Amino acid sequence: MKHMIVILMTTAILFMSCQLQAEQIKECQSDYCVDYFKKYKKGAKRGYVQANATIGQFYYIGYGTEKDEDKALKYLNKAARKGEHSSQYLVGVISLMSKENKDIEKSIKYLEKVAESNYKDANYLLGTLYINDKIIAKNFEKADLYLAKAYKQKDKRLPELLDSISESLEKNAASFPKLTAIMNKKPLTKDADNNLAWPESHMEVITITSMPLATVFDEQIATFKRRKKTTGSKLQGKTCNENVGCYQARLNRQSVDTFFMISTNASGQ
Repeated sequence: MKHMIVILMTTAILFMSCQLQAEQIKECQSDYCVDYFKKYKKGAKRGYVQANATIGQFYYIGYGTEKDEDKALKYLNKAARKGEHSSQYLVGVISLMSKENKDIEKSIKYLEKVAESNYKDANYLLGTLYINDKIIAKNFEKADLYLAKAYKQKDKRLPELLDSISESLEKNAASFPKLTAIMNKKPLTKDADNNLAWPESHMEVITITSMPLATVFDEQIATFKRRKKTTGSKLQGKTCNENVGCYQARLNRQSVDTFFMISTNASGQ
């Protein structure tokens, strides 16, 4: 029996016990944005990892410069090779989506790398990729691993996915031991429309409003004062709301919550 699987890949920050409200980095060609672009470009030339990561995002989004995917990947790859997680994730996403720079092997390599540290929604994305053969070879063992991790993270999109494959999942439960175990231990509930949903939490949700984007930019730029002689980032120890990589962005002119969608059929075995 065939089931419709909808894959929603985003760069949105996961919502757990607290929510982070941050400005979006949007396409911008004003003098204000161009000035920040030039300052970050100087930092990138001096070898700062975070500067390379941010310039890569600027080129991809068109912040202070024209959009240029090739240049975006040039800088993102530099930061990714140094272990900067947001760049590794974006290289993985772009390499998966791009027409001109599609590289599935590279995409999976980086997505699996950041999934090891449970970065953003990498676990959900990999789980949905491995559960069907639309883009990569189907692999239930890996799908089980990543979907179980996404379940632990309470990914907000997971109940809809599990609803769409419920019959197949029940039929192939032996292929999903990790996911089945955690679902039995902490089962989902049904909402008013009889769809699977996360149980209501009585935990107090604390909304954290991050620093203004300009403040984050200015504080980072202040660290790009001289040519860096050592490897690694000058920003180690910074919290998420002090790191541009944690800010939401619009990719391909679409909202971060919907910029990538694949519809495919998956057959139970």
